Formats: sequence, C-alpha cells, structure tokens
Amino acid sequence: MIIVVNFGEDVQQYAETFAQIAFPRPSPCPECLTSDRVVSHGSYPRTVTDPTRSVAIRVKRFFCTACRHTIALLPSFCLPFRHYQSATIQSVLSVRTIGRASWNAIARRFAPADLPSRTTCREWVDAFGRASARYLPHLIEQLARWPLRSSELEVTIADLARFATRPAQLIAAVPHLIGWLGEVGRSVAGGGHSWLATLGSWGNGAKLGRLV
Repeated sequence: MIIVVNFGEDVQQYAETFAQIAFPRPSPCPECLTSDRVVSHGSYPRTVTDPTRSVAIRVKRFFCTACRHTIALLPSFCLPFRHYQSATIQSVLSVRTIGRASWNAIARRFAPADLPSRTTCREWVDAFGRASARYLPHLIEQLARWPLRSSELEVTIADLARFATRPAQLIAAVPHLIGWLGEVGRSVAGGGHSWLATLGSWGNGAKLGRLV
C-alpha cells in the first residue's frame, strides 16, 4: 500500500536529509485498521527525474505485523509507477488538457532539453484521460454527500460546465476537492499549487487506482 506524504518539493534536499527525516508511522494500519501493529521496515530505492537531471532517493517503508501488508510513504513530488517528478507531469497535463497546447508547444517548454519525449507526454495525457472516467464521478458523488456545504455540488457543476472534456473537468474540480479535504481535517499535499499530488493522494485513499 502507498501513502502519499508531503515532504516539500525539493527532491535533492529530501535525498540528502533522508536519514534525519522523522517519518510519520501510520496508525492504525490503513489496510486492516489494527492499531499499534505497524513497525519500521527499512526503505527502497527509486529515481525521480525532471528534464535536466535524475535524483536517486529512498522511499520509507513500514510493515503491519497484523495483516502483513507493507506500507510505503511516497513523497508527493513523485507518483507511483512514474519516474518523472510530479511537477513535470502536472505541467504537461495542464497545458495540454486545459490550455489545449500542441505537442510542439509542449516540447518548447522543456527546450533545450529533449526530455520528456513526445511519446512519454502522450502516455501521461492518455493515462490521465482514462483515469478521469473513474475519478470524476467519484469526486462529484463525494461532493454531493458533503453536508457542510449543500450548495457545493451546484457550484462544482457550474465550474465543470466551462470545459468540454472529462480530464479538464477533473482538473477544474480539484479546488472543490481541496475545500472538502480542508473541511474534514485532512492534510493537502501541496494544495492547488500541486494539484496532481493532491488528486493522486485522494484517489489513492479512495482506492481509485492509478491516476497517471
């Protein structure tokens, strides 16, 4: 199981100070809900990439002695199964989905670097489009059950109506998600500035599957 945790956006600092970080121990276990059975379980390596460099980091891991599931604390600056930094992926999704930028215009954003490749960018956009079919209905349903703001659903629908595609509507719905998370006392990994991390963290908790 993966829990997305906000450790800031400085990948290099995270890598250099990993041994000193006070990692929050999940309790109860997010899988079986048993209290006080989660123990430290080392860490594993992975790489975080942006258009100019790759940084080797470690991801903290815990283990539940009750259900025997492993829990990883994934920094919000990276996403499960993707090597690129979430900020890079977010920028591509934003300009392509909301700004409707061409692939040539997206490539110019990263010049003179020739990474990420057009194929990689297309893969991100396509994956996000597929995920939006699961994420958007679930988010709207959740907002409809929000008792603290009975008018929130109407406001959300009005905002989403400005966009023609489901992926764009999902991005437009993130501020409403952040409002809901704040009301129920849940921390937001980066808020509206890092909307992809916020959306991914919420979706992971709701077991909606891979976002990108």
